[in-house]
Amino acid sequence: MLDNSARMNPTQTNEAPLISVALCVHNGVRYLHEQLDSVLAQRGVKLEVVVLDDASGDDSPALLREYAARDARIRCFRNDTNLGPTRSFERAMSLARGAFIAPCDQDDVWEPEKLSRLLAVIGDADLAYCDSAYIDANGALAGTRVSGDIEMLSGHEPLTFLFANSVSGHAALLRREVFEAARPFPEAAFHDWWLALCAAARAGVVYLPEPLVRFRRHTDAFSTLGRDRKDRRPSYRYRAWIEQRRAIMAAHAHSGLRGHEQAQRVLQALDTAGARRGSGELLAALWRMRPVLPGDSSAGLNALRWWLRFRRKLRRARGEPEPQSRP
Repeated sequence: MLDNSARMNPTQTNEAPLISVALCVHNGVRYLHEQLDSVLAQRGVKLEVVVLDDASGDDSPALLREYAARDARIRCFRNDTNLGPTRSFERAMSLARGAFIAPCDQDDVWEPEKLSRLLAVIGDADLAYCDSAYIDANGALAGTRVSGDIEMLSGHEPLTFLFANSVSGHAALLRREVFEAARPFPEAAFHDWWLALCAAARAGVVYLPEPLVRFRRHTDAFSTLGRDRKDRRPSYRYRAWIEQRRAIMAAHAHSGLRGHEQAQRVLQALDTAGARRGSGELLAALWRMRPVLPGDSSAGLNALRWWLRFRRKLRRARGEPEPQSRP
């Protein structure tokens, strides 16, 4: 471990809260220079950068040591074995010392005001996030944003996040307290999705409609949203869609957080439908939850659309092969 925590950066002030950037790296040397430079160039914030290398086999560790030797704000750690994104992000966040935590991927670019703008709008909420502008593997702007692909959710209703998520970790700033409440991260669920649901169950989620991240799409990206469109549909995509939502429902159902009883009911209904014992229970559960379901139609129509979507995904998932490993 290389830890520069004893050295102080002269630009830091005692008035501003410390923001800990939790950067996880695995074989990321191709884009790491640009991302690190953009993180270290953040304006108007007190910053530490906790970097966790997840057993990389490329030159990422050497690059990280080089940056840490030059900048006292960087603290570097390494996993002895590859833990994967979920466990690595949980460990990186646990090593953070700030009142606020900003998850960070290895292949994006942050605008200089990203953290200061999110800190300015978070208010009493537990999590704030922004829009992202797509770039290609070479860094060229695509002219589109994440908000053009998905509904950007916010507010204080955790049940909305049972079904969909728009909070990407790379675009988020969260309070340490919501991270602690979310631990341990559920294995089968995306950690940023789970953090968003936990934040909504507590003090809420705030959305800032400004593209403060340049979100790189390329073949090797971990998230489905980050992959090139031609690579975004694995052979088990319907099974994965169901399993991701089931994992979030199961985690919420056993969390004790606000809304966990409703999560348990819809989880049971989904399992009933998945076992081919009928989808009427699922329709009834969705109908009771219709005021909080994501969608741009009336509450009743949204409920019917979600029911039909689940039925279609379940039917198609039955014809898919079992994946050799989960994404």
